[in-house]
Amino acid sequence: MSDNANINQVIFPGLCPPEGCPPPTRIECIAIDKVYDSCFQIDNLNRTTTITLVEFTGPFVVGDIITCALNGLVSCTEISRISVGDGFFTVTVLVSIPLRLTNPNDPTQFVDRTFSFTKTVTLCCPPGVEPDCSESSIVACTCLVTALINTTAIEVTCDIQVCLVLKCILRVQLLVPSYGFCVPAPCVTLPGVCPPTPPAQCF
Repeated sequence: MSDNANINQVIFPGLCPPEGCPPPTRIECIAIDKVYDSCFQIDNLNRTTTITLVEFTGPFVVGDIITCALNGLVSCTEISRISVGDGFFTVTVLVSIPLRLTNPNDPTQFVDRTFSFTKTVTLCCPPGVEPDCSESSIVACTCLVTALINTTAIEVTCDIQVCLVLKCILRVQLLVPSYGFCVPAPCVTLPGVCPPTPPAQCF
């Protein structure tokens, strides 16, 4: 049996033993998203929209709560990028938050609205590296009827708390040491817990 075969038999994913890890058996070229830099921040927004009484059936009074939820991924579009030296750039992005507002009188009625705001940060984000906000989330969203517009529409004001996660990402090819391909282990029903990796959160 070859040395490589012996190594492949005894190496498993996990921590290395106290005496250290054995040498890799091969070098792989993998394509992966490299995060050059990242940051997070809580942003509080206040936005107003109008919903017609054709879209939502009433009755409504000022102060009624309108259900609000994220409807898709938070996205961002670069507006400008200015070098500040040492590989860092001041990046301004337009952040777009897709929300779904649901009629409390009829859960089958909803409207989709996208609220936007600009954010300027300083990150290591050289040309060619794209800003990404897709891991952002909504911490809280409260929408209220704030005005009745004749008998045709309602004005709805939303207070939105956003956990903005901004990353500068580029797809690159990396050479990495490898022990070969992963071999899955038999599935275990009980005991065992299989939670997904939690998304980035603001604390």
